[in-house]
Amino acid sequence: MNILNTHIHELIFNIDKDAPSEYMKRWIDLKTKCENGENKHIIEQLKGYCNLNTNRVLPYLNRYEGGLGGNDNLVNKQIRFKGFQCDDNNDIILHEIISTDNEKWTYDELDDLIRAFIKMANFNIQAECVNGRIVMFNKNMLDDNYLENDNEF
Repeated sequence: MNILNTHIHELIFNIDKDAPSEYMKRWIDLKTKCENGENKHIIEQLKGYCNLNTNRVLPYLNRYEGGLGGNDNLVNKQIRFKGFQCDDNNDIILHEIISTDNEKWTYDELDDLIRAFIKMANFNIQAECVNGRIVMFNKNMLDDNYLENDNEF
């Protein structure tokens, strides 16, 4: 099933809160690599853990933040790492999950990316302590008058 075009989707990954400090250090190192834009090797490793061929053959997204998908914003589906965040949030986020008229993301593909990212991260951390999820919310929630709007969506 194609992802809903009425919603914004993000893939969010985190490490267990009670993970030992050496795992946390490796997680922060992985997070830094994901967010600094020099993450092509991480994407290649991620694709190696994918089960779906559609994900394994996706090109690296040549953008500052890096990610997956073709480089033509009008033609190719894309997913990007969220850049460095100046807060205490230790999540690694893949966002700007963009489908086009020509190429559409499916929930199966996103689930496959979640599974693959968890396996890749656990390998890099050398422990099974990473979790992932899809977060989605209605695009209309970005409107200032969202709560006052009684119209159906």
